[in-house]
Amino acid sequence: MCSVAAVVRALVDVSEKAANIARLCRENGDIFELLVEEKSKDEANPRFVRDFKTLADVLIQEMVRHDIGQVFPDMKDNIRGEESSTFTNTLGETITVEVCDSLEETANLLEKVLNGNKLVADLLAAEVHRDIKTDEGQCIEDLGGEIVACDVGIWVDPIDATAEYVQGKERPTVVPNIVASGLRCVTILLGVYEIESGRPIVGVINQPFHMEKESGGGYSGKIYWGVAMDGLKRSNIPPREGEAAGRKKVAILSSAENKKYIYYLRDTLGYSIVFSAGAGHKILKLILGDADLYLVSTGSTYKWDTCGPQAILRALGGGLINLQETIDTKSVIELSYTKSSGKCNIGGVLGFRTHTQLMEFSKLL
Repeated sequence: MCSVAAVVRALVDVSEKAANIARLCRENGDIFELLVEEKSKDEANPRFVRDFKTLADVLIQEMVRHDIGQVFPDMKDNIRGEESSTFTNTLGETITVEVCDSLEETANLLEKVLNGNKLVADLLAAEVHRDIKTDEGQCIEDLGGEIVACDVGIWVDPIDATAEYVQGKERPTVVPNIVASGLRCVTILLGVYEIESGRPIVGVINQPFHMEKESGGGYSGKIYWGVAMDGLKRSNIPPREGEAAGRKKVAILSSAENKKYIYYLRDTLGYSIVFSAGAGHKILKLILGDADLYLVSTGSTYKWDTCGPQAILRALGGGLINLQETIDTKSVIELSYTKSSGKCNIGGVLGFRTHTQLMEFSKLL
């Protein structure tokens, strides 16, 4: 058994270490040029003409597995992620990326990935082995409850919106607090789920590029977390009801969304349609109250995209449901994370923040 507070604190801290790695890689141009690799055909998301994985993706995923496994050994075998742990350097050598027992060993392995670039390897290894403690830990301490470590799994999306991470070109929208693209769409997503029931119970979203620093360059991040267990629903999400009440309803979608849903939401239900990148970012906008509905009608999102955000939404009284299954059965079918549910959210996803909103969304179903 382990306390809920210990699990949340560990996930928050490891998410910030992941954010440090992401920022280091992205803000150092010489490093970044070395790290980008196009995904193989088998790995790529079919929605995109090109998809990327970076050493930052792979390294963050393996760092999460290592660090959480050190604190909670019974969880390690049930930590799953988006990326394979292999990376191919420019010499054509395929190397399995892992976090070793010592900083020196990790640096030596990364040096092989980076074609002998010791400086960059040492910088990355130092971040991987750095001890990180965030200020968030202070408000987590009073969380009650316990988790049986061997009964839960963790989905990891090390860098959601990788294309935005690679390109870094921001396009604002006409809606306050929402951007269409760019580094602010990048998120790190961690979600704990019950293996037997498939329910997401703890979620952490780290936004590494939340805001540009006023001096000294670079970015500062922001961390969001939530817990949704029987008798325990807590989060650090600030209330937004008053501010949201004065604006038009917003539906946040992908620009590739089916036109029939766009027209129905806009013309029949009266939503203002906003297009934005990154599944994690779009659901975060729903979580924060900047949007009222999240919709993707195809199976283009995966368990690593939704597990953490769904747990936070559940903590707020909202959720993510399987769009097609809900239409077919005429009952609300939440996304599940059992082994039989697979990796892909086949059938699409509909997200809501409150049950009042869900009642209106039922018009769509």
